[in-house]
Amino acid sequence: MYGQPTPVQRAVLPAALEGRDVACMARTGAGKTAAFLIPLLQHVTRSRRKDEPPTACVLSPTRELALQTYKFSTKMGKFCTGTDGEKFSQTPLVGGESIEGQFNALAKRPAVLHATPGRLAHLLEEAPSSLITLAQCRLAVFDEADRLFEMGFALQLQQLLRAMAPSRQTLLFSATMPRALAQFARAGLKDDVALIRLEQETKLSDTLKVAFFLTRPRDKVAAFCATLKLVVPDPSKLTIVFVATRHHAELLLALCRVVFPERRAHAIYGTLDQQARTDHLKAFRKGDAPLLIVTDVAARGLDVPLVDAVINYDAPAAARLFVHRCGRAARQGRPGLAATLVEP
Repeated sequence: MYGQPTPVQRAVLPAALEGRDVACMARTGAGKTAAFLIPLLQHVTRSRRKDEPPTACVLSPTRELALQTYKFSTKMGKFCTGTDGEKFSQTPLVGGESIEGQFNALAKRPAVLHATPGRLAHLLEEAPSSLITLAQCRLAVFDEADRLFEMGFALQLQQLLRAMAPSRQTLLFSATMPRALAQFARAGLKDDVALIRLEQETKLSDTLKVAFFLTRPRDKVAAFCATLKLVVPDPSKLTIVFVATRHHAELLLALCRVVFPERRAHAIYGTLDQQARTDHLKAFRKGDAPLLIVTDVAARGLDVPLVDAVINYDAPAAARLFVHRCGRAARQGRPGLAATLVEP
């Protein structure tokens, strides 16, 4: 239950509920998800007719984020009904899941799609138009829009936009505004777009403590063990460790299970089986496995509000990626810590 809207929600909701396009930049953990789900659910409630094709679509860069948004939206829309008084359904469409099962979900005529661009574009090409069409999609949300373009979805996004209703309302949400997103915004948004930028993209939370530790490459594994032991001494604290590749993730996972068995570690990376990714994230959220070792697939958008610490085993390549990673901790006014191992 929300007692009062967050600053980003207070800025976005009036414009979005008026039907205006919105491009919003705000720090991770600012409440952007509810800021676009509330207008989306109201849009569907006011316009949805029984057996109509999807009227709203949320696009996310990763499977985890799409599934997370789907679950949140389902809870928020539990008591919503369309114009005919009938409850409407929502469905996730992500890679790594059975395409036959997604065909069956589409046959039930969901009102809202929560999708990754690759899988949605594939379904539009492979499935008959009687099963899926975006021609009636009148509201499109691009969540973590800058990451969508970083991951090479630009052509697929343009393809999906062409398939949607030309008069659609478009909502873009991001933590940064890179050049590619600025170009896209000019091409895909109406002239009266509401541009909302609450904070500079390089700003970290005031409650986040930041530390940097210089280490030689050959001492890096030992430096990581010392950092974990001394900086996060409580093994029950939710801690995310960011690494560059899945090989680093597997190495540190094996190390932690031997050196720190009490911390109950898991790992998430792009080539990991989808069910395992889901299970590991669930165990981390519940505190059953408080140490999560990840590549940047989990750096953005995942809603784990109680993260206590972030350790950058591999320093990020860009300043804004540093902000995204460290933004996992110290959310919603809570204290947090971010430590980074720095090689010469």
